Amino acid sequence: MAENTEKRKATRARLTEALAELCQKKSYYDITVGEICREAGLYRSTFYRYYDTKDQMLREIEETYVEETRRLTAGVRSYRRDAPEDVRAGYLEELTRDMEYHLENRKLCCFLLSPAGDLYFHQKLVESVGEAAGRELGRSGMDEKDAAYLVSFFANGFIAAIYEWLMRRDMTPREMAALLLEMIRRMQP
Repeated sequence: MAENTEKRKATRARLTEALAELCQKKSYYDITVGEICREAGLYRSTFYRYYDTKDQMLREIEETYVEETRRLTAGVRSYRRDAPEDVRAGYLEELTRDMEYHLENRKLCCFLLSPAGDLYFHQKLVESVGEAAGRELGRSGMDEKDAAYLVSFFANGFIAAIYEWLMRRDMTPREMAALLLEMIRRMQP
């Protein structure tokens, strides 16, 4: 049973990698299931064993990606400026692991966040980042309407910074995590 589960995970990973690779060359909308299968070295019947459509595959990839980033940043999601030093060090470790995840999945993440990418994915990330930021602003006593604008501004900027970093690759994951934590600290009232 475990072997079957591992094989399924490996096959899905091959299909995901194939899609990410193809999206470096052409628009997602111009890519066919056949091309994904050829790139992955799999038969079309294998694709259809896992997915009904290319769009279903993309949604599952996106949901998995967002859930993994949520899991990796569980502690950071309750960030407090006044947290003890050991807790702040934990925030840095969590966010560093999250940046490592983005870097390991760079092709996929860059495609999904690019102008040619998927707005659904971007919106799911904005909601995820915004949810955490909104909780902290809610505690601050800031006017609800103003807080909503600040959360939107922050969440979109946070995601844009990650995309820019992935494109430039001019910092380590730890350096990027430290920069993002500083942005979070400065955002808090």
